[in-house]
Amino acid sequence: MNKKILVGIPPKNHINLAMDEVEGLKDLNYNCDTIVYSRNKPFGGKIDKLFGVLSNAVAIIKRLYKFKPHILYLNSRFEPVGTTRDFITVLLIRILYWRKLNIAIKTHGSDLTILTEKSYFFNIIIIPFLTKQVTLWFFLSYEEINNIAALSPKFAKKAYVTGNIIDPKRSIKTDDFLKKHGLKDNRFKFFFAGRMIAEKGVFSILRAIPSFKHKEQCVFIFAGDGEEFEEFKEEVKNLNLEKFVHVMGFVPEEECDHFFANVDALVFPTYFDEGFPMALFKSIGSGLPIITTKTRAAIDHLKEPDNCLWVNGKKPESITTALTRLYENENIRTVMINNNINLGKKFTKEKITEQMHLDFIEAATKNNITNK
Repeated sequence: MNKKILVGIPPKNHINLAMDEVEGLKDLNYNCDTIVYSRNKPFGGKIDKLFGVLSNAVAIIKRLYKFKPHILYLNSRFEPVGTTRDFITVLLIRILYWRKLNIAIKTHGSDLTILTEKSYFFNIIIIPFLTKQVTLWFFLSYEEINNIAALSPKFAKKAYVTGNIIDPKRSIKTDDFLKKHGLKDNRFKFFFAGRMIAEKGVFSILRAIPSFKHKEQCVFIFAGDGEEFEEFKEEVKNLNLEKFVHVMGFVPEEECDHFFANVDALVFPTYFDEGFPMALFKSIGSGLPIITTKTRAAIDHLKEPDNCLWVNGKKPESITTALTRLYENENIRTVMINNNINLGKKFTKEKITEQMHLDFIEAATKNNITNK
């Protein structure tokens, strides 16, 4: 098998994640090159966005002719905007690039309504085209694969489950880090990292705190920004929680990673369409006790009470109960710490990229047989 691969990586978020895969593939003797592939002009109008997608596709085609890889591997999302971008990009590649090329796409989260809603654009044009033209599609949970198999069996034949690489060595425990952020004290530190939107459960956490009887001994740290960040800060004031809540705002990934080694537990009651949420799995790699919801990759890998406590992310009282149980039971926390450190070893660079390599081979073989 030719082992030249061009990898489309994001320009801002989760760059380390993409580059870890690149380094892992290099360790398997792949000849790797990278190019930016992401949302283009996310705050622009439709024309600007389309122009950005077209410009990005042309840049990829130019690089393909120069590098001549066997595989083009794109990081994307399986939802209306991301999948439309993938469709336009793959269409232009198939029209303008005339060498043999296997295309792999990894979706970081998905909205499967594009398979259920009656849409001529998606049902008749986009999904059938991508089903034929994409060699394999990586998803991050078996729930997604099983739902796709029920909704679109032909498309499901191209779908594989993978994970993301977790490197706990990026999280370092130091007193200096806590002092830097004004957190060097004896309070129990609950941590959330992610987009500040309701679907991530951030408002549910706030509304759980007033009923949490141990709040005086704790601090709730929130790292991230997003569309509802201002509303979140206003809710902190409305509930008089300034004493218990430490709002960080946006924290660069390299800095944010250190929180996982310097806090006591993760609270992540998301009900968003998660794939493999990095805050959750970085917490696993660092051996944190966890409070979270039954979503996708979490269901695949976590058990209660071995690794986490399950909650309903839409019900603050559910979160209050979990906060109390976790805080009061040191034995549960100790068990979670040990189990999650061991679980994190499943997501090393070597294990993830070795399985990706095997999936590339299997999918390429199937595709060659299908195209005869």
